[in-house]
Amino acid sequence: MFKMKSGIQILAFLLLTATISMAANNNDEAVFTLGEVIVTGERQTVNLATTVTEISASDLELRGAENVAEALKLLPGIYIQTADNNRSEETVSIRGFEQSDVKILVDGVAIYGQYDHVLDLSLIPVDSIAKITITKGASSVLYGANTMGGVINIVTKQGTSKPQTEISTSFGDYGTQNYSVSHGGSSDEINYWVNYTFRESDGFRLSSDFDTHGKYGIGTTLNEDGGKRNGSDYIKQSISAKLGYTPDDNSQLYLTMNYVNNEKGIPNNDWFFSDWQQWQLSLVGEHRFSDQLRIRTNVFYIDQDNTLKDTDTTNKGWFYKSGRNNYSTGGEVQAFWNVGSNNFLKMGASFTRDNSQHSEAVTPGASWQDTGEYESDIYSLAVEDEITINDWLSLVIGTSWDYYDPRKAEDDGVDQPVPDADTSFNPQIGVVITASDATTIHASVGKKTRFPHLKELFSDLVGGNPDLSPQKTIAYEIGVDYQFSPGIDGSLAYFYNDVNDLIQRDSIFQGSDYVSYYRNIGSARIQGLEATLNADITAQLHTSFNYTYMLTKDKDTGRELPGRPRHRANFDLRYDFSFGLLVSAQGSYTQRQFYDYKVSKKDPGAWIEMPDYFLLNMRFEQQLPQLLGVDSKLFLQLDNLTDKDYTNYDYLQPGRSFLVGMNAKF
Repeated sequence: MFKMKSGIQILAFLLLTATISMAANNNDEAVFTLGEVIVTGERQTVNLATTVTEISASDLELRGAENVAEALKLLPGIYIQTADNNRSEETVSIRGFEQSDVKILVDGVAIYGQYDHVLDLSLIPVDSIAKITITKGASSVLYGANTMGGVINIVTKQGTSKPQTEISTSFGDYGTQNYSVSHGGSSDEINYWVNYTFRESDGFRLSSDFDTHGKYGIGTTLNEDGGKRNGSDYIKQSISAKLGYTPDDNSQLYLTMNYVNNEKGIPNNDWFFSDWQQWQLSLVGEHRFSDQLRIRTNVFYIDQDNTLKDTDTTNKGWFYKSGRNNYSTGGEVQAFWNVGSNNFLKMGASFTRDNSQHSEAVTPGASWQDTGEYESDIYSLAVEDEITINDWLSLVIGTSWDYYDPRKAEDDGVDQPVPDADTSFNPQIGVVITASDATTIHASVGKKTRFPHLKELFSDLVGGNPDLSPQKTIAYEIGVDYQFSPGIDGSLAYFYNDVNDLIQRDSIFQGSDYVSYYRNIGSARIQGLEATLNADITAQLHTSFNYTYMLTKDKDTGRELPGRPRHRANFDLRYDFSFGLLVSAQGSYTQRQFYDYKVSKKDPGAWIEMPDYFLLNMRFEQQLPQLLGVDSKLFLQLDNLTDKDYTNYDYLQPGRSFLVGMNAKF
């Protein structure tokens, strides 16, 4: 992997780019609408019938988010946590559903680890993102299968009418340095966008309140002595590029490429990713045949390869190196048809193939040995109709038919049992009532299904179970949005999920050891409330607040579901001074969540409650005078301002940290 010895070289390159570019200043950032399955700007009924949250590029910048995990942290019903999978990955849960139950898209194409449907969201930088749309509850059936927990669609930027360049650089403690350069534009029928991002750090510091002789201190399994967190170093690089062809007002064709290269330590283990790479290629086109009918097609290929190394070669129970070569390929076609003035009919068909190949080297110097290959297909057919009854009443009715076909399971060259194909029929309905110019009421109910992943079905290492049934839920929601005044609005939503056959990993005592395996819990319940309030108090002062109350229950054990907080409250406060200084503060409070604490990998675990915690971040941005057509600003980002010592599962989280940097657009 390429590693820059000094940030000075990158900084010199970026400054040189800024100097020689004479492009005119242009602040509009075109959103890649072909990357949206359901275009939120069109206020389609399916989006109004459930809860949809949108984050703009401006919001990402004002919150100081560097990656998608940070971008989602302050949203209602959203919880970013370190995955309990031994790989220290930043994952998301939505309304109590874990990331493996959530569909994450980049420009409408699903991205995930093909083995376990988990993706580290800290790997996706925000520099090329135009907006992020989060859809909860009964999301549109056009999103396809496996949307039980909701859908997160990351929509990237496309070239603007005039050339535009943006450069950012920032520095923090423990050698942290970040660089990003983007450029986009258009010429006649062609437009383009390209971004390169480089991030490097020796790691993060633990809180000053960390107890070196406590639960995770010296002499324990983590053996932390304070200061820099063991194994928290990383090098991340990414390249994003988009090339569009628009020959006329009715046709569009775009080729998109995203590449991520990551090398990082894993704090809770003697492991590190010596290599982690993902390629995403997609070709999407749309043609409008008339004012009533347009058809969109999309084909894609995703390749994800990684190598995990164990630095403790004395541990004979584990591999020295483990590799995964994964890919997904597929496509979809969608038709959008305005059937008269009161009906908007949408139809979709999609296909995805997932393949995961595994290999291991047992000792240093040993050759790679193939240890398994798994494969599955998913087909989806969907139809959805939005019906406008009158000025105040609209309906959306839809259904999908999903077909899951596990195709291959091979361990150490031996074919394993493959379960029969499974199907699911998922109807849903929503209603939107415009009670007044200020009040909108919505309600929806729909069935959602999540098929077992390859890991859950086939992995011998973690207790794969080919007899697993798909997870199913009936998702209910009712809510109201109210505009108190031109500058103040709020919302309240109640959600309820009756989940059957929830897939969960458990441990049993077998012989003289504990063995983990996946099983279907009989049923579970997830319900709660989400409340939001946004207020422009003055022209300079903006504030937003959200609160999520969630109550979960495993009906088999009577316990709460692990890793689901009972209470989450977030606020965002910004003040814009007349002399160009913007000061913002973001706070987050998390309370009451449980998990199985394990002293070792083979420990059955003890059911304990994680400590509550409150986090406070601040950001200062100073706009500089425009020089030679360049808009620039300096910023200081302070995270965990109070230096709170807290954990997520057994993962120690960063103490106070800072970034100081500069951004320029021209």
